[in-house]
Amino acid sequence: MRFLLPFLFSLSFLSAQSSVQDFRLGGYAQILNDECIRLTPDVQYVSGSAWYENAIDLNSAFELVVCLVLGEKDDEGADGIAFVFHPSMATGYRGEGMGFSGLVPSLGIEFDTYRNFHLDDPASDHVAIMPNGLPYHQASLLGPVEVPNLENGKKHLLRLSWNPLRKQLLVELDNEPVADYSADLVAEIFGNNSKVFWGVTAATGRLSNYQDICIKKLTYAAAQ
Repeated sequence: MRFLLPFLFSLSFLSAQSSVQDFRLGGYAQILNDECIRLTPDVQYVSGSAWYENAIDLNSAFELVVCLVLGEKDDEGADGIAFVFHPSMATGYRGEGMGFSGLVPSLGIEFDTYRNFHLDDPASDHVAIMPNGLPYHQASLLGPVEVPNLENGKKHLLRLSWNPLRKQLLVELDNEPVADYSADLVAEIFGNNSKVFWGVTAATGRLSNYQDICIKKLTYAAAQ
């Protein structure tokens, strides 16, 4: 109960929304409908981003529920999507960088659909938690964790949650846990700055796919 009560108390200060109109779009990103944003069309060498326009406070709980649609081309598709936390609404390098590479300080949760051997990618689609815009897996904080094929044209349910009391970041994909990472993100990644923006970035390179995100639920505490 000593854990439950302060956690519930913090929830009273949270807000929730699900409108695509509350996102700042960059690159090739475009709104598809009331829930979905297409981050990249099925075109080579493009990138797109959607940043939530209000900063959040990582000293409070955060929960995001979305659906990912990562195209229909498996072996001939690329590159994937990343969920990024960063002090500003910026987009990094395209291609294998998936729009988060080069962002410092940052935390990226990548859903990688293309194998880059020089980045130590596994053969399968995979999830990894990456610090400071580093795309190679020698730098991974967690992963890569191999997952079933994501490039099948279907919606894949994703839940991200951050518990600041436990300092725990959880990632569930299609109702299965794929990442459980514990660290003081505010201190270790963001230099004791709890105010960050979050966004979704995607990119293509020599190979491509359309890549969409559909917003279901967002619960957060706005930064003051």
